[in-house]
Amino acid sequence: MRKGWIPLARDRRFVILFTPEEYQEIIRLADGDTEIKRKKTQKKNVSAYIRKCIFDRSDNPAVIQKELKGLSYQVRKIGVNINQVAAKVNAGYATPMDLENLLFYLKKVEEEFLRLEKNLKEQKSWPSQK
Repeated sequence: MRKGWIPLARDRRFVILFTPEEYQEIIRLADGDTEIKRKKTQKKNVSAYIRKCIFDRSDNPAVIQKELKGLSYQVRKIGVNINQVAAKVNAGYATPMDLENLLFYLKKVEEEFLRLEKNLKEQKSWPSQK
């Protein structure tokens, strides 16, 4: 046993059979997940990937949280711009450029929403539209 190494209590085995297509898909997904790669060799760890899929499930996966963070930033930014334009309008000196900036940021928010929706649909986490 290596010095300082603490053995894990993983002493139970569970056998699952996959079709060749399912197996290749799991390998592909595990290979793309950077969180579960072995630290020294950077090789994929399929067992860790399967454990992660089973036990680390949540309603807000990391990818979705990242998307929501970007969207939140854009919404805050547009809120600031709306307040600035409203202040200028109320003061009586709004310019066409102010309105163009407002439309630009509204478009960015719309693009973020569409990108988030696309990612959710790709992850099959979004209810289908009927």
